[in-house]
Amino acid sequence: MIAIFLDEFHFSTLWNGGIFLFCAFIIICYFFMIPSKGKHKLLHSTSFIFGMFILFIAAGSPLNIIGRLTLQAHMFQIVGLLFVAAPLLVVGWKPKAWISQKIGWVARTLAFLRKPTIAIIILSILFYSYHVPFMFDIARLELFWNHFFMFGLFLAALNFWSAFFYYWLDNRIRWYAMAMQISAFLPYCFYGLLASSGIYKTYNDPEVFLAALKVCIPVDLQMADEFYIGFLPFDPVYEQQMGILIFLFSIALVSVISLVWAQKQFKNGKES
Repeated sequence: MIAIFLDEFHFSTLWNGGIFLFCAFIIICYFFMIPSKGKHKLLHSTSFIFGMFILFIAAGSPLNIIGRLTLQAHMFQIVGLLFVAAPLLVVGWKPKAWISQKIGWVARTLAFLRKPTIAIIILSILFYSYHVPFMFDIARLELFWNHFFMFGLFLAALNFWSAFFYYWLDNRIRWYAMAMQISAFLPYCFYGLLASSGIYKTYNDPEVFLAALKVCIPVDLQMADEFYIGFLPFDPVYEQQMGILIFLFSIALVSVISLVWAQKQFKNGKES
């Protein structure tokens, strides 16, 4: 059914050219304009390019439109942005002396934001602010708020992962911080899993569903309302439960992989 839906759209609607150009520009800057301080391994470049690819898939591919059909697809977006693209970009970024290290108040601000408790609180507040039902429905109807929360979440994730890999050098802090961050997501997960009905009008109210879908479709490409309403019969409770399970298991998997990798790097650093 989703394939039929996507076939009706122009290529430029499904694939966001602006985000593609942005990702391409950042990659060009990464290789040709940003200097590197110290040894830069192939692992860093590979990680960064793959992170930019995941960023584009999550924000500029048909997944962005499918995310307006089902919560399951939206959760793939969130996982891709916060727990795949963000850590890959952080791991792949070239080690260098940032201008922020030379400006006192900027360095102090970043040091404050990278404290475990602060980084966790910022990411959690933005996540809940976006996904609380009434705000999520508003954000899906207003592109500004949708972009605001997605961009804010991505920046918060970059802050969390940069602190995780490069500033929380004690591996015990990494374990405690990751456990706290996962625990912070659990109330949302339990609420969505135990709800007997869809928690978002975007996915179960025909009027809201239609309005949210048309927001991301150019006016000249929009079709009759009946065409879009035909895609609403997705079981909102099933999609909701599957989406939250995908989110929960994905962050658990990424967390374990990141902790094991970081611990290995920590040991190597001590040995050297």
